Amino acid sequence: MILPEYRGKQELQKRGINVPAGAVVETAREARKVAERLDGAVVIKAQVPTGGRGKAGGIVVVSSPNEAEEAARSLIGRSLLGHEIKAVLVEERLEVKREFYLGVIAETAIGLVELIFSTLGGIEIEALAESHPDEVHRLALEPFAQLGDSQALDWLRGKGLDEALTKEVAGTAVALHRTFMELDLILAEINPLALCADGRLVAVDCKMEMDDNALFRHPEFIPLWRELLSEQEREAAYIGVSYVPMDGDVALIASGAGLGMATLDIMKLAGLRPANFLDTGGGITCDLMYRAVRFVLKPAGVRGALINLYGGINPMLEAAHGIVNAVRDFNLNKPLVVKLLGNQQEEAWQLLEEAGITVVKSLYTEEAVRLLAKMLKGANEYSP
Repeated sequence: MILPEYRGKQELQKRGINVPAGAVVETAREARKVAERLDGAVVIKAQVPTGGRGKAGGIVVVSSPNEAEEAARSLIGRSLLGHEIKAVLVEERLEVKREFYLGVIAETAIGLVELIFSTLGGIEIEALAESHPDEVHRLALEPFAQLGDSQALDWLRGKGLDEALTKEVAGTAVALHRTFMELDLILAEINPLALCADGRLVAVDCKMEMDDNALFRHPEFIPLWRELLSEQEREAAYIGVSYVPMDGDVALIASGAGLGMATLDIMKLAGLRPANFLDTGGGITCDLMYRAVRFVLKPAGVRGALINLYGGINPMLEAAHGIVNAVRDFNLNKPLVVKLLGNQQEEAWQLLEEAGITVVKSLYTEEAVRLLAKMLKGANEYSP
């Protein structure tokens, strides 16, 4: 779960990190009142759980309460980057002297937590690491280690800050790492961390992503998690699958995240536009597959689907029963290709073929994708 900016800033403030004065509001009139309290010069920021808001017009700088009201009215209720704007954050405008980047991330590939700092803030860290790799400083920690004040100080010395500022940034790093640990986050990022003209060090923007598997330890966040889910994401959670909507028209079901991501790449290389990423995980049942097939194929904009399954621990015959039942019960007549390998594969192939479902028995996903692309092209050519 990506926390809204305002909620992340509340957590930072609890742990002693400065944030801009302001408030989150749901109406234009409320935005005006907050702007009046802050002397008019404010920033209006759409509260949606995604990056890229500035480039998409979701952050507006204004100079008066009237402008604040108009900006809020123009944002609230509209869609931004696929998310409805239900609220905006109204914050004081800051006079910034320098901008830094400070982040903590779970590097699952190496099993470590990594702290990242740069004196070049306000830039996406991926772009910064590519364009100025020498300006990105990293510190690796064991997953359950605490970051101490002296350790943070030693790490940040010699990074282009005077001693007083080094101590202040170090204190912020310790507090950010504590936030990361206490909330079971996989990402905690302040970008930019600004040194203001009045001497304050302020978290101008922040991004926090919580591990959904740890939500049971944080019941206070469960209502927010439910609120942030789209209708599709709620249904996926009910089914018990990992689901990410995309902007294409060809659905995908895969029995593993790695298999799914590789399949997405192959689909795109073949000119297909994926409508979603759906990972069944290792708990396939007839019922789960039945619901998953209906779920991805029912949207009107979806033209067809690829199901790519490997049965290591997953029972392929159970999966096949679920697919066949869904196609039969919901009269799903869109192009569908099933690539299925693993335990009980012969029985599963027979069941699918007897139901008239196209089966690919090859090891290579490319063959299944090429076949689906051909079927989709044929459906377009002969559709009335």
